[in-house]
Amino acid sequence: MLATVGGVNVTLGIVLLLIAAHTSRQYSGVGTRSFVACIVGLGVWTAAGGVNDIISVYELGASNGDGMSSAVESTPSIIAFGLQGPRIAEWVLQTVVPVLYALFILAYTTQTDRRERLLLFVLVPFGLLYTGGTMSSTLVSLILDNLPAGFSEMLLPLLQFAISISFFVTGSIVLLSLGQLWRTLHRYQHVSTRLTLGLAVIVPPVWFAERFFIALAETPLARAAIPVPFVILSTCTAWLAVTRFGLFEEIPAALAVARQDIVAEMPDAAITVTDGHSILDWNAATADLFEREFNTVVGQDLATILPDTFDIKKLLAGGQTTCRLPGSDRVLEASSSRITDSDDRTLGHTLIFRDITDSRQNARRAEVLSRVLRHNIRNRADVATAHLRQLTDSPTPDTADKIATTVEEELSALRDLGGTAREIESVLQADKRTGNRSVEELIRHAIEEVQHAEVVNDGHECAGGVSSVPVVIDTPPAETRANGEILIPVIRELVSNAVEHGGSAPEPHVSVRVKETSDTEGVDQWWIDVADSGAGISNHEVEVFEDAEEQPLQHGKGLGLWLVWWGVDRLGGEVSFDIDRGTTVTVELPGSLLSYE
Repeated sequence: MLATVGGVNVTLGIVLLLIAAHTSRQYSGVGTRSFVACIVGLGVWTAAGGVNDIISVYELGASNGDGMSSAVESTPSIIAFGLQGPRIAEWVLQTVVPVLYALFILAYTTQTDRRERLLLFVLVPFGLLYTGGTMSSTLVSLILDNLPAGFSEMLLPLLQFAISISFFVTGSIVLLSLGQLWRTLHRYQHVSTRLTLGLAVIVPPVWFAERFFIALAETPLARAAIPVPFVILSTCTAWLAVTRFGLFEEIPAALAVARQDIVAEMPDAAITVTDGHSILDWNAATADLFEREFNTVVGQDLATILPDTFDIKKLLAGGQTTCRLPGSDRVLEASSSRITDSDDRTLGHTLIFRDITDSRQNARRAEVLSRVLRHNIRNRADVATAHLRQLTDSPTPDTADKIATTVEEELSALRDLGGTAREIESVLQADKRTGNRSVEELIRHAIEEVQHAEVVNDGHECAGGVSSVPVVIDTPPAETRANGEILIPVIRELVSNAVEHGGSAPEPHVSVRVKETSDTEGVDQWWIDVADSGAGISNHEVEVFEDAEEQPLQHGKGLGLWLVWWGVDRLGGEVSFDIDRGTTVTVELPGSLLSYE
């Protein structure tokens, strides 16, 4: 009978291994690997117990476990030790399987983090102590003659103490796993009750049978037979959970994983602190914002990473606060919320920093476009309307021609204004960088689009006639990664303004020069100067652009210089004006955008 019970256990172990193989082939995702590992461990544990039962028949010399085989007495010690292999595997898996089961429950119900895994692995030494303790009697009996006198008497109490401690720890793992299942059932309404109950009887009943119920048995046959119905229950439940109960179709961990992923991947910086302002956690966006790695600040006070200009008490008071990062143009919108327990006691705070720099810039740009367009459209429409009304007074042919010319010019200016607005939209949407292109090639391309502008060598006159304005290019043999869709309109607009407003001088002249400063590692900064010999841009226009915004009573004449300002800002540069003699507009760009051919 003992051999029959052993055969049943071996068969059940094989069935469990087949269930694990089926699950591994059919499913993937959260909890799959830990579930497969748990079922494999349970299968090997069951099969090893069956093999151990069969070996016991050989050792005891009777099918029901009564008596002692004479062959065992003559078995060499090394062979006798080898026969303990299944028994050793059974002892080891009595500790390993509960740990694997706990890993599966944690992975299935919530995403296990590094601390939870570390806790489980800290418990592994206790399992090893248990294995060593339960093996001690067999090992000592086999090598008793080789041990020093009194050593076994000293070793056995220590190992028995280790058995007791590890037994308590392993039982705690099983109970905590059951508690997590019960908590999940009540927390998530979509979790099936029958699935939760099924998961609860896969490992714990077998473990309790092996540790408690066997102690009630008086014969080897009874000890071998007691776990069988519990293993059958575990096998059937595992199969039903995978094939009928939708084990991997509605994973409770989905909500917890989703929440953690949302926080981890959100573009806003998120920080969690204790009520004492110690940093508990933050996401990748926070590390990028404050340029600090999480492992260097965890546990430190929040004040260690926030700039001195940030009022921590005000930030944690709730509501929304606007703050600016020192030494930059970045503007942050901060909001906070309390972390409380069931009694509404404050446990900590969550801080969210949202970069609103771009949204503020977009709002200012929209306001500028609105004011400039309204101002220019209204003024030019009024001029055109006033001239058209003169046609009702029966003007002379010359006057009528002048009226028609003026109206045509005003309507053409409105059309150009709309075209510039569309080009501004394209500039703001273009990528900052592209492949390398010759700086001189880009500048020539821009100048070719300017009416009455002609590129000449320094000191030469135009070949195009009196109406042409000479433009001198002075640039080193360099290439730029700045996007031509941004840089070309910027240079074209600057040259166009220089040609238009600098052409009234006795000798109209426009120059475009590129210069750079280099350090030992490469280009630090580079500039594009567009200079003309005219009367110069008005102080009014300079003030508008240096303030970087349109005021209700202070307008620029058009959108052209706004295109320059926003385009250069898009490339990470700055614009400055020199109006002492003529006008020189300097575009300063990052050195990373320039390289030599």
